[in-house]
Amino acid sequence: MYPRKGTIVPGSDADLVLVDPTKRVVLRSEDLHQNVDYTPYEGTELLGYPVMTIRRGQIIMRDGDSVGERGSGTFLRRQPFRWPL
Repeated sequence: MYPRKGTIVPGSDADLVLVDPTKRVVLRSEDLHQNVDYTPYEGTELLGYPVMTIRRGQIIMRDGDSVGERGSGTFLRRQPFRWPL
């Protein structure tokens, strides 16, 4: 997907996640943004947690709340993974 994704250069789409290294969080499945109702990490205490996600210059998550426009992402088709490289 490089150089279209994953690098911070003009013309590339880089998603940035800002992490507060002092924030303590106990994981609960109902607080996570996912399509399942469980996490194997339920009850795990973390030190350091994402506080903001920026996609293509737009804030899409702030303090645990999704604030991006639903459906505004872009699907990028990629080549199948082949092993060994």
